[in-house]
Amino acid sequence: MKRKLEKNCRGIPVSPGFALGTARVYRQYVPAPAERVLKPSAVVDELKRFRQALAAATHELHTLHTQVRRDLGPDFADFIQVQLTLITDEEVIKSTEAFIREAQRNAEFAYSQTVKLMSEPVAKSADPLFKERMLDIADVSNRVMRNLLGEDSRSLLEVQPGTVVFAHDLPPSEAALLDPRKVVGLVLEAGGKTSHTAIMAKAKEIPAVAGTGPLCFAVTDGQRAFVDGYRGLAILNPSANRLRAYDDEIERRRVYRQSLGALSSQAPVTADGRTIDLSANIEFIAEARAAKRYGARGVGLFRTEYMYLAKRRPPTEDEQFLVYAEVARLFKPYPVIVRTFDLGGDKVLAGYSEANPFLGLRAIRLTLGKLGLFGDQLRAILRASALGNVKVMFPMITTIEELRRAKLEVERAKDVLKARGLEFDPDFEVGIMVETPSAAIMADRLAHECSFLSIGSNDLTQYTLAVDRGNEHVARLFDHFHPAVLRLVKQTIDAAHQQGIWAGMCGEFASDLFGMLLLLGMGVDEMSVSPGVIPEAKGIIRSIDSGAAAEVVTQVLKLGTALEVKNLLRREIDRRFPQLAEFMFNSKGNK
Repeated sequence: MKRKLEKNCRGIPVSPGFALGTARVYRQYVPAPAERVLKPSAVVDELKRFRQALAAATHELHTLHTQVRRDLGPDFADFIQVQLTLITDEEVIKSTEAFIREAQRNAEFAYSQTVKLMSEPVAKSADPLFKERMLDIADVSNRVMRNLLGEDSRSLLEVQPGTVVFAHDLPPSEAALLDPRKVVGLVLEAGGKTSHTAIMAKAKEIPAVAGTGPLCFAVTDGQRAFVDGYRGLAILNPSANRLRAYDDEIERRRVYRQSLGALSSQAPVTADGRTIDLSANIEFIAEARAAKRYGARGVGLFRTEYMYLAKRRPPTEDEQFLVYAEVARLFKPYPVIVRTFDLGGDKVLAGYSEANPFLGLRAIRLTLGKLGLFGDQLRAILRASALGNVKVMFPMITTIEELRRAKLEVERAKDVLKARGLEFDPDFEVGIMVETPSAAIMADRLAHECSFLSIGSNDLTQYTLAVDRGNEHVARLFDHFHPAVLRLVKQTIDAAHQQGIWAGMCGEFASDLFGMLLLLGMGVDEMSVSPGVIPEAKGIIRSIDSGAAAEVVTQVLKLGTALEVKNLLRREIDRRFPQLAEFMFNSKGNK
């Protein structure tokens, strides 16, 4: 039997780790049911068959909802709840049954035509949230159709353990539901390091490669696949020699990670005695629990958009309060910083469609225009602040006027809670994300108006370099180490300190080994990273002298290109920090 040839696909490393498994290609299922004319005597049996398929699909979703709620958490289960609502829609059911009776057509055809007719207004809408809803409609109708046709389900929730998923990209609903106990690796044609699918994979510690282009898609279900999330490499039909070549590195990294386990209970203190607040970026309660296990000193970035996206509607004040309070209790006394909704951009909101959404009605601009949505969230955050460790952070601030308007809404929310007799923290802190060049340049003035500055390196890099971070065609131009970005980061940290407030970093830059070195040298007070990065980050922090790192920063800020910056960092780490150099370079590291 002829052995299948090995094929290498290169992309961008977006989530570290190695994975060997069985390929599963994610493509949208598009059923094409045949039209059959029924005999009048067969109509009753066809109605029964439709009801049985509907019941079977509903049972599957209930089972999934229970499983996801148990294994991943109630916030993930909201994605399934939306589909349960759709599948039990009485209008669709009654219209399908009427079609079967009156047109005397088979259930598959009747159901597909009914769904098509009722989803046409959604499909024709330019509203991007309606397109997200189309994904739900397609998922639900496909599940019913598979039961009618006797075919197996194709949801990524139901893959076999040891699966490597190949896809062009994943919609938010599928990315959120990736189960790391089943999906061991992820390969995407599109995107880059800071796409939301990539961030989700990193949070779930699933090795992932993005931006491969269409080269990988000679892949078919069932092929063996190996993912190298350190180098951005996916290998189809890996040879025995190839796998043996990886064995030593995999073992070295396993031993290294194991050695970091003891650090979970130790403080993130630099070699020269400076304590860094090492916290976690989270989106879901399950991530918060993982971050706690890894030894995070709080939450530096609580992304809240998925509370909206999962429900396909604005979450209520009470729904939000319960989530914020649960995370606050988990981390008390360490701080939990809740970012207000960063909707818009690639995280869509009903009623808005723009040619250039990243430069449009996004984040604080959007919420200041939807004060009902904003007020509900601010009151929920304030109520949770009664626990004593909750702060709020506003995204994409570009002007002092925006910050002042947002702070005014905080005061209005306080007034409402006072009138209700509800408690909140009287020393409630308000901060901003610095993620636009204007905010970085005006950081000294903005620092007068708030309690802390947290740098969002992903968007700061995107806007500084004019590179859409989710666009695979230009993703390779996206580089945190461009000197323009580094200068803005340093300027922001210095401005915060001059005004007597702390400065942190909550973007992917803070999860990078080189990035950590530079941040320590720039004097950052707090770093917020993906939960799985925390053990390694502690090891790096504890092995670096921040004074020596500051000397490296002085040299770096004189350079003109990102390549020059990274080359200098390699040399300086080898010379000044040999304990890092051994892992980073001698073990076929990720640099």
